[in-house]
Amino acid sequence: MEEGGNGELSIDTLNLNALPQDCIATIISFTSPRDACRLSIVSTIFKLAAESDAVWESFLPSQYQALIPSSLSFSSKKEFYLSLCENPVLIEGGQKSFWLEKVSGKKCYMLSPKDLYIEWVNTPTYWRWVSIPEARFEEVPELLSVCWFEIRGKISISRLSPMTLYKAYLVFKVHDVYGFDYYPVNLSVGLVGTEGSMRTAYLDPEHVLTEQQSTPVEDEMFPKARVDGWLEVELGEFFNEGCVDDGELEMTAIEIDGGNWKGGLIFQGIEIRAVTPNLCDSNLGLDSLSTAESDTAWESLLPCQYQDLVPTLVSFSSKKDIYLSLGGNPVLIEGGRKCFWLEKASGKKCYMLSPKELYIEWVNTPTYWSWVRILEARFERVPKLISVCWFEICGKISVCMLSPKTHYKAYLVYKVRNVYGFEFYPVKLSVGVVGTEGSKRAAYLEPERDRIPIDLQPIHNDVQFPKARVDGWLEVEIGEFFNEGCMNAGELEMSALEIEGGNWKGGIIFQGIEIRAIA
Repeated sequence: MEEGGNGELSIDTLNLNALPQDCIATIISFTSPRDACRLSIVSTIFKLAAESDAVWESFLPSQYQALIPSSLSFSSKKEFYLSLCENPVLIEGGQKSFWLEKVSGKKCYMLSPKDLYIEWVNTPTYWRWVSIPEARFEEVPELLSVCWFEIRGKISISRLSPMTLYKAYLVFKVHDVYGFDYYPVNLSVGLVGTEGSMRTAYLDPEHVLTEQQSTPVEDEMFPKARVDGWLEVELGEFFNEGCVDDGELEMTAIEIDGGNWKGGLIFQGIEIRAVTPNLCDSNLGLDSLSTAESDTAWESLLPCQYQDLVPTLVSFSSKKDIYLSLGGNPVLIEGGRKCFWLEKASGKKCYMLSPKELYIEWVNTPTYWSWVRILEARFERVPKLISVCWFEICGKISVCMLSPKTHYKAYLVYKVRNVYGFEFYPVKLSVGVVGTEGSKRAAYLEPERDRIPIDLQPIHNDVQFPKARVDGWLEVEIGEFFNEGCMNAGELEMSALEIEGGNWKGGIIFQGIEIRAIA
């Protein structure tokens, strides 16, 4: 402390910007990829340090050079890191697929079918090897018919990231599936020589209990849709403490009790994913944990005027409960015209605009559209397209409702039911502030590419196709928008339009336009 000329004492403060850049980089390297990105906006010198190769190399796994083909080249370690997160690479001669979990940098794998034990897989009567474009591996097995269904996979514990929770998944597609609706498959994950965790799942995604079957067990699972178009069921979970290097993790899926014949699966592999720890589950000391649990800390993560957005906050015991609820449970606001939630990792505001909040051409004409109630929709009623030749949907939201300094993407969310007419012409999509040009793209709303006439199929990748969501709906990206936060009076406009073809089209159930913050 120093004594001022007036006799007052002043306390010296540490100016972190005065530290050498390599010193700041060393400090940041002890954090996480998420923290490095956040620290990069503190100041110019922090940005230089946080973007440095020294920081991002610390987030890469040890001996990462041995995992990645030498044919790949990158201008920086950060670019290399992000590529490994977004683009899984084949390793070990195509026997495995490898990538990093983006938030934490933990190692993830998919074991190819050729890296597993699959009973009868090389017997053409029971299985056949096929090549399909959407698979990660050159060949995958299609199940023709077996009565003994058994798949086993192993991976050395030393290949997994230490102090990390992993979950394993069976990844597959169905094609005229049969026989899996009678008996659930027994699933397990654990160290070889130990009992491990056990559960059961039906592999038929449209399983319905028959009169001969008992009431389903509460923990029996069903397949869930993935964004890449495949299905998955969770085999189990495993926490790798990192203190055992010579053990093996074994994962199994077996159904041999029924004795019935079953088939119609295309099997991609077993995926072993690192689970990102929740913001409130970090290994903090007791003092830090107490601070992190306080209402003051969690209210700082909530958006301004959050009380006005969510009417039922009185039912929560703490601000942390409010945040976690808003991060996992979208709520209806404005009389059910919008759906609101927070992006869990960042606390950014997200919305879905209901069909009644949008302009939809002819939506109230029963000849063209009908309003229906379906259980899996977020809103009370959603419109089903019967038949139109002029397809137009337009939505707007005030920019001031979005989080500042945030990258957003907008999506058209829908289901198909006896869809027709959308295979001939792509829908034109756009996102932008009203009065500006905005971004433009195109997408086919027909989810089955094979139905697109060959002469109309896009030559380049600038035309999208729908992607499956984990909630069972489909989505196409309308476009993206970065909210600088300096413009409070503008409106963001999103549109989907197909009027040039003039052909009649229908068979879509439309849920809304989703505006998601990108973490």
